[in-house]
Amino acid sequence: MAAGERLKLGKGAAFVKSRLKRLPQEEDTWEADFRALPKPMMQTATHYLGMVVARPDGFLLADLPVQYTPDANDLATLLAHAMRRPLTGGAHRPRRVLVRKNPRWKELFPHLGELGIEVVPQSNLPKINDAYGEYLRELRKARSARAVKPSAGQAAVETLFPAIARWVNGYGHVKIGDQEGFGFVVRALDYGGVVFEDDKPGTLAGAMAALERGLGKWFRAEGMDLTR
Repeated sequence: MAAGERLKLGKGAAFVKSRLKRLPQEEDTWEADFRALPKPMMQTATHYLGMVVARPDGFLLADLPVQYTPDANDLATLLAHAMRRPLTGGAHRPRRVLVRKNPRWKELFPHLGELGIEVVPQSNLPKINDAYGEYLRELRKARSARAVKPSAGQAAVETLFPAIARWVNGYGHVKIGDQEGFGFVVRALDYGGVVFEDDKPGTLAGAMAALERGLGKWFRAEGMDLTR
């Protein structure tokens, strides 16, 4: 379903009120939201993961990945999946759903009310935060399992180049390589653009040394101690 469409319920959609009304209603509370996924370097569009989590235990009831900014149709689909085909427990309607304050969701609220479901907009959704954090940890673990393991000598690179190590572990990324046949160029970039550049090195070792020196100056100018 394309983002930005008008709310579509009923035949052909996951959210069919006549079917959902037939489900038993239980005295439970859910949290529902979509969270932006980490964006790989070459990916331009932001992808999102929708999650429905039960309070107070934090059980994940449904998830829904989308490759565009989610709208009320996507929230309706996500909640319908949680009601009809939950990942934990039996099919049922909740008594209330907590959602993040977002004007895109409002069109769905009256339809949830017709199902006897109270909608409570919130600034913070702690169970969604926990579930999303666990998802990211599992994602990192899966990526680490596929990563090439460095040798003992290679593992010392963070000790040899502490400024570069700190930069790539939380501030941005680096580029090292040939510049259209004119020799080595080394750059450090944050999410706003180039922070440091040097096109004088002629070898990889020289490029790494220049980058370490340049980033070391940047961190010192920002009042950060690389020894900590």
